[in-house]
Amino acid sequence: MHGALKLAILLMLVWCCSLCLAKSGGRCMFDEIAAKAGRPRVLALRRTKAGMENVKYDRTGSVDPEWQHIRIVVFAEDMKDRSRYCTSAGQERPTFFGETATCSQEDILTAAKRDIAVTKLLPSAVQMHMDRLLVDPITEPLVFPPFDGSVCSEFKVPSSHFSEGVPDADMVMYAAAGPTPEGVAAWATGCITLDDGRAVAGVTNLGPGSISLSETSIRTAAHEIAHALGFDFEAMNDAGMVQRIPGVRGKVDVTLISSPRTLQKAREHYNCPDAPGMELEDEGGSGTALSHWERRNAKDEIMSGISSPGRYTALTMAAFEDLGYYRGAWGSEEPMGWGNNSGCELLNESCLVNGVTAHPDMFCNETVSKLVCNSERDGLGRCNVIKHENPLPPQYHYFSDPSRGAPSHLLMDYCPSIDAFSNTPCADGETKFMRGSLIGPSSMCLKAEGLRDSQGVIGDVCADVRCDGGEVSIRYLGDDAWHPCPEGSHIKPTTTFTDGVIVCPTYSEVCIKATVVVRPSSASYRSSVPQSLLLTLFAIVYAAC
Repeated sequence: MHGALKLAILLMLVWCCSLCLAKSGGRCMFDEIAAKAGRPRVLALRRTKAGMENVKYDRTGSVDPEWQHIRIVVFAEDMKDRSRYCTSAGQERPTFFGETATCSQEDILTAAKRDIAVTKLLPSAVQMHMDRLLVDPITEPLVFPPFDGSVCSEFKVPSSHFSEGVPDADMVMYAAAGPTPEGVAAWATGCITLDDGRAVAGVTNLGPGSISLSETSIRTAAHEIAHALGFDFEAMNDAGMVQRIPGVRGKVDVTLISSPRTLQKAREHYNCPDAPGMELEDEGGSGTALSHWERRNAKDEIMSGISSPGRYTALTMAAFEDLGYYRGAWGSEEPMGWGNNSGCELLNESCLVNGVTAHPDMFCNETVSKLVCNSERDGLGRCNVIKHENPLPPQYHYFSDPSRGAPSHLLMDYCPSIDAFSNTPCADGETKFMRGSLIGPSSMCLKAEGLRDSQGVIGDVCADVRCDGGEVSIRYLGDDAWHPCPEGSHIKPTTTFTDGVIVCPTYSEVCIKATVVVRPSSASYRSSVPQSLLLTLFAIVYAAC
């Protein structure tokens, strides 16, 4: 009996160690790139109206009809030149921020990945902004000065852009796919602005290892493009949006955005009428701090500092609007469960006190053997709490043991939460570690209560999810039938499982997806869509080698 117990413990340890490290997504290095790029150059350009003061709203918040959805044009010249990206390991290729790097296997841009980047990933990423941001449209071709002496000069720009210009565009992005630093999925920065500060040209580099059609890849690219558009601490500070206040959660001070629209949307999201604004990140070093939302408070937002399938919420739209040269297409914002209606306590108090949290749907305090859903609902994981080598700073003492907390690289102020493992995502995880889960591209994580199979207790599971007309249907492992799953109800499986129920999610938890836009096979695509559909012009220019 003693030997059998030892064997059981050994097998459990092997299984636990086989689970890969919790996935934390790629870090964003925007501020580091922006420092290399320097201040964007200013383009003198005649505007269609005499400034922002002419914008008029009606009582519903509708914007002056002369404002239009932003038109973003993308050029990928560097993806047409094999000397500008990795085709095999060991090559030296440009990083596009003034250096070269030795290509690894992960850095290789295959023909398939290049096609995904140009025809689907970039179009889908820019569409997220075109659906949600309005601008005073530019009526003449954008003719740029040379991008000399900055990161922007590393990118190939068609010579005609310096003479004839780019017509029918409000913003031009130049894209490459060179090697990126370890842990960085992509980066972007602005290059040229108008005299009011609005960006009209920017660059982005997509790490080939992160190029896919996954929700995370699309939203990571959209996150980086947001930086090029102006989600930038320096731009927000110049616009008078920034405030510092002392003593929040024991910190010396915090930096936040307190401008009117952002303040309004932050108070609405957290249901905290006294919130002073929306906190900015103070962890992650010079590449991440300040130009992102505080991840502890907005973990699943598109502008948090770690790439994830983050939501494009009213918080980010409000920050863009407060810059002065964008307006939000209100009604297109995405909901975020993290922090929603949490009250002022979340913003003002510790995430845990003596190991107990007032927000169990967000934070956790122990690691148990069964796997549970992460907050993004895209994978299974466990409470990511570790024992640090040294005691944490006093403001981060959440347990009786002052050295316990989340890993620092997660940018959570050491607050532990459920993090999925790299081999347990619902879309493409490893079956042997995800007992009871149906794995596939449309699978999402669903909560379970008392779910068991012949081997014992399971925990939460991934199931195929179908979203139609505001209603959710699911298909679970062992049953090919679709089962309607209205919010507030549950499903008792009749196959595979011996006991327990699957809890039906809310529509917003599992059905908010980025629209995948596909570029036609022609080298140039320009299309006009009726404004009633909240879409405008999209163009991406590329020709296969």
